[in-house]
Amino acid sequence: MNPILDIAKSLGLTPEDIEQYGPYVAKITPSGLERRFAPKRGKYVVVTAITPTASGEGKTTVAIGLGMALQHLGQKGVVTLRQPSLGPLFGMKGGGAGGGAATLLPQEAINLALTGDNYRVTAAHNLLSSFIDNHIYRSSPAAIDPDAVFWPRAVDINDRALREVIIGANEKGPGFPRPSRFVLTEASEVMAILSLSASLKDMRERLDRVLVALNKNGQPVSSGDIRCAGAMAVILRDALRPNLIQTSEGTPAFIHTGPFANIAPGISSLIADQLALTLSDYVITEAGFGADLGFEKLVDIKCRIGGLYPDCAVLVCTVKSLKAHGGNPDGGIKALEAGMGHLKRQIANVQHFRVPVVVMVNRHPEDTPDEVACVCRRVEALGVPVSAGSPWKDGGAGLMELGEIVGKLSKQPASPRFLYDLNLSVEEKISTIAATMYGAKGVEFSEGAKSKISLMHKLGFSSLPVCMAKTHRSLSHDPKLPGTPEGFTLPIDDIQIAAGAGFLYPLCGKIYPLPGLPSRPLGEEMDIDTETWGIKGL
Repeated sequence: MNPILDIAKSLGLTPEDIEQYGPYVAKITPSGLERRFAPKRGKYVVVTAITPTASGEGKTTVAIGLGMALQHLGQKGVVTLRQPSLGPLFGMKGGGAGGGAATLLPQEAINLALTGDNYRVTAAHNLLSSFIDNHIYRSSPAAIDPDAVFWPRAVDINDRALREVIIGANEKGPGFPRPSRFVLTEASEVMAILSLSASLKDMRERLDRVLVALNKNGQPVSSGDIRCAGAMAVILRDALRPNLIQTSEGTPAFIHTGPFANIAPGISSLIADQLALTLSDYVITEAGFGADLGFEKLVDIKCRIGGLYPDCAVLVCTVKSLKAHGGNPDGGIKALEAGMGHLKRQIANVQHFRVPVVVMVNRHPEDTPDEVACVCRRVEALGVPVSAGSPWKDGGAGLMELGEIVGKLSKQPASPRFLYDLNLSVEEKISTIAATMYGAKGVEFSEGAKSKISLMHKLGFSSLPVCMAKTHRSLSHDPKLPGTPEGFTLPIDDIQIAAGAGFLYPLCGKIYPLPGLPSRPLGEEMDIDTETWGIKGL
């Protein structure tokens, strides 16, 4: 690894612009963040993908590899990515720092909390929970209705036993004991606020607006009303500053914030992107999961809030994942061709936003030349550029062709287009997303969801954008439906209000903001070398 001072210098940052956390990690200082107000010079490139399968598509590896490839081509690229969560790390997914020759460094530190931002999010979230309960316990003038508390608790470990809990079992006063729940830290509204805040002032104001409950007269109670937002901002002050690291080839990378894409916006931070766009020729970021989820949310929420817009999109797929969407991940050309309908649908999802798109076939060693050629022919027949490469094996050198295509596509002026107008009703926004992005024939709202929509209208939140909480395993709400499902009705079981983050999030069928562990958690394979202090199995 190169000293982080050298990485900063390559971006034009001075020692005063960074605060070092050891020799290879740094946080941008408040004075360094002022550089984001310089004229924007970079092109904004978003890496997205088809709907994920069990084998993985490799968006992060491609994003890292593309950043390195642009360096090979004489361009200054910066990668801006989300920070991994401890939940998936010890559960089923593992780390989120790339792999092989396209890795973020120092990999172990990145996967294990880095500078502690996620811990601060958990602490700020749970501080608000404790303030709410204290107001109820002391029967304060806020008059919070214990049966109308919306705010859960947060934990950064997959623990399904905490999805539904009883709190205050030892208390005898009004409002206790009562039911509550936990969400994963990355599903917390606090994490979304951190991701979407454009400044410290913006973050402080958003924290003030968090809707926590209704009072006994049915009026909204915010975190500002119970005077907790200031203390939350104190905890989150340093977490708002992006982390500077490097790739395995010394390309600069900002890794900052980590909201999930199947529940939350699925983006790295707005503030890191704003800074990177003033320091580089290209900013390569990632939209979580498939284009129907992460890319749509990036455009309709992050770009709408931040005044950004993608100059180009890279849509990642693999031969095996296309076969899985064709009904047989271990099949041949027939299964591969059957899965092309899904790829076509996700291409259309990106093109709906008038964003130039290139398909990236992330090659695996077991792929045959005929299979890769088949995908390329079918994509080219759609009039879409395509490239094939293996960043895991070859690093930046393996994505030089992709880098050249991205350079050509990014020259076209961006023409922003959002999926829906904010003045549409909540029902219309949800129905537009369901029909256009997922291919649903209709939407069915539960009685609970209808009641929440009425409350949103009453409280004045109906003009907020929508952040769909849906399985990432299918275009539909059913994870067992790969490919391109048709004729399904999308169920909306509930809708939550994230007033501070600035969006509404409908829950499509059974979706858990707190995942559980698999039958064989990856944590079982991890250990420490007590002699060398080395980590094994991460």
